[in-house]
Amino acid sequence: MVPRRFYVVMAALVLAGLLLSACGPAATPSPTAAPAPTQPPQPTQAPAPTPTAAPKVKITFWEQESEEVDAFLDELVADFMKAHPNITVERVHYGNEELRDQFQAASLAGAAPELVRVPNDFAGPFSALGIIAKATDVFDKAFLDQFIPEALNATRVKGEIWGVPDNYGNHLMLLYNKDLVKEPPKDTDELIKLAQELTKGEVQGFAYNLNEPFWLAPWLGAFGAWPLDENDKPSFDNEGTVGALQFVQDLKFKHKVVPQECDYNCADTLFKEGKAAMIINGDWSLGGYAQVLGDKLGVAPIPKVTATGKYPTPMTGGKYWMVSKAVLNDPAKLEAVRTFVTYMTSADVQKKWIEKFKRLPSLKALKDDPAIQKDPILKGSFEQLLLGKPMPAAPEMRCAWDAMRPNLEGVMAGTLKPADAAKAMQQAADQCVAELGKK
Repeated sequence: MVPRRFYVVMAALVLAGLLLSACGPAATPSPTAAPAPTQPPQPTQAPAPTPTAAPKVKITFWEQESEEVDAFLDELVADFMKAHPNITVERVHYGNEELRDQFQAASLAGAAPELVRVPNDFAGPFSALGIIAKATDVFDKAFLDQFIPEALNATRVKGEIWGVPDNYGNHLMLLYNKDLVKEPPKDTDELIKLAQELTKGEVQGFAYNLNEPFWLAPWLGAFGAWPLDENDKPSFDNEGTVGALQFVQDLKFKHKVVPQECDYNCADTLFKEGKAAMIINGDWSLGGYAQVLGDKLGVAPIPKVTATGKYPTPMTGGKYWMVSKAVLNDPAKLEAVRTFVTYMTSADVQKKWIEKFKRLPSLKALKDDPAIQKDPILKGSFEQLLLGKPMPAAPEMRCAWDAMRPNLEGVMAGTLKPADAAKAMQQAADQCVAELGKK
């Protein structure tokens, strides 16, 4: 039997060896392959999101164009909806005055369309009623800076811009038949002389819408007058207005170069039938006349008034997209409206207006477009546009129109002297403005 003491000694020796081993240098281990690093758990991949279809939005716009233009607008709308299937656009037609009244009533009832496409002077009453949005509340500065400043300023009321134009002009100019007129007259003395020579048989030397105030405005400017002053107050009781009224009255009764009675349809029909050598009409008529007269159509500025040395200043404007103020409260509709108007005022669309209707563009980038500079009709129209003056958009202009019409009719009927007509215009306009202030 091994004594118990033996085991105690052996245990002590083993323990001492272990302690010495721990204190000595570590033996160099033979190299072994490092274990592969532990990979962190990979995050669970989220499934690719399913594209969310843009929300369906419907917007409506009202307009007051002719049937021919309405058909063109429908083509543009169809192209837009094809490119933007989530936006449905509806067009509704009204007459000029009816649209104004209906939009005002619908807006006050909370049932207005999102947009209207109207002449610039609608900005006056619409902004006064607070039923349209400022352009700067809908569009950013970069977008608005694309437009010709004068075009935007045509909707400026109380320092704010209220509409965005898809064309610029809406101005009157001299149109002539090249078969009858070789060179357009440079001043009113030449106009009168040429018209007298050409008025024979069925041919009328000169014709225009005699009793319509819009056709009086260019002559007012040539005599140093204008319906509203710089403070948007009616301004008729002055020498300039008297001079303009005397001039147009003399065309009829002294010089006998215009028909005894002639409205818009009269001048339009005579010109299309080759029975009027020269007329005054607007850019909206160019497409139709070009189709009827072809190369025989001539376009030039209305001749300088010999007595004053000044060119007539036809009112300028265009057609403007104005946004219902209610749209500002609906983000989806606001974005749809912004997208639609951006398309309808784009360079591609404005070029189509030039090609189809010879309407001048509102974009700076298209002012020198070859389509304008190489087309004698558009070039003549643009020359006249540069001599024009923006039609006032202030609400007071409505009073001016209403005051002008009956008194101009009296002058052209020979029952009212120009000086008396000017005073009557002033009184009627001032009374109207006073009534506006009470509403």
